[in-house]
Amino acid sequence: FGAHPDDCDIKAGGLAALYARQGHRVKFVSHTNGATGHHEIGGIELARRRYEEAQASGRALGIAYQVLDNHTGELEPTVHYRKEVIRIIRDFEPDLVMSHRPNDYHPDHRYSAMLVQDAAYIVTVPNMCPLTDHLTTNPVMMYLSDNFQKPNPFEPDVVVDIDDVIEQKVEALHCHTSQMYEWLP
Repeated sequence: FGAHPDDCDIKAGGLAALYARQGHRVKFVSHTNGATGHHEIGGIELARRRYEEAQASGRALGIAYQVLDNHTGELEPTVHYRKEVIRIIRDFEPDLVMSHRPNDYHPDHRYSAMLVQDAAYIVTVPNMCPLTDHLTTNPVMMYLSDNFQKPNPFEPDVVVDIDDVIEQKVEALHCHTSQMYEWLP
C-alpha cells in the first residue's frame, strides 16, 4: 500500500517484479488518485493520467495495480478508509503487506501507514466488515524503507537483491511520466 500512484513502485518495484517472476500474485494499491502534485494540470485530468501511468507500470512489473479514488492530500485515518483497507487485504489474501512508516513527512504517507497498521490485526477479526470473510492467518506486515531519522531512523531487517530485475523496475518508474519527468525530475 502506497499513498500515491508511484510510491509502491519506487520503494518495492524490484521486489514486486521478483515475486511476479517467481509466479506469485502481486498487487500494488494506491490510497489516493494522484490528482495533485503537478505544476500544470490537476483534478480529473491528472487523476486519470496517473491511473493510466499506474496501469502501465503494473504491466511492466507483471502485477495488478489498484488506484483508489480518494483525493490526494485528503487521506485521513478514519474508520471508513480502514474498512476499505481491510476489504482489500481480505479479498486479495496476501502473505505479505508493506506500507510506509507512520513517521513520514507527508500526511498521505503517514495516514496510509496508520490505516494499514490499524487494519493489520482486524483483518482476522470476524464481524468487522461482515460481508467480507475474515482471514484466518494474519499476513506479515512490513514497512517500506525510508531515510527519516526522527523520531526513529529506519533500520532494515530484510534486504532483497533486485539486480536481476532492476531494468524492469526502471521501466515501471518510466511509466510514471507525470511524476518522474514533469513533477520530480
